[in-house]
Amino acid sequence: MSFHPGDPREPLSRPLIAYAIDKRCGNAVTRNRLRRRLRAVIQSERMLEPGAYLVRTDPAAATLEFAELRTLALSCLRDAPRGVRR
Repeated sequence: MSFHPGDPREPLSRPLIAYAIDKRCGNAVTRNRLRRRLRAVIQSERMLEPGAYLVRTDPAAATLEFAELRTLALSCLRDAPRGVRR
């Protein structure tokens, strides 16, 4: 299955974010909670340029307090290389 938000040759007008949270992070409840927390951090900052992003986590992320998760996620977003855009 694939997902195309329109013509793949056209530039994206907004950031598209996918979350890859491995089963090693915990059960479904834990993984969904982590996904919601990450989504809240990323959407609150509105610092992403249009494009496609994949957010991948480590099992330790599920044990972080929200403030720690926020600090780490924002640091990673600032340091992330800017990829090729469509």
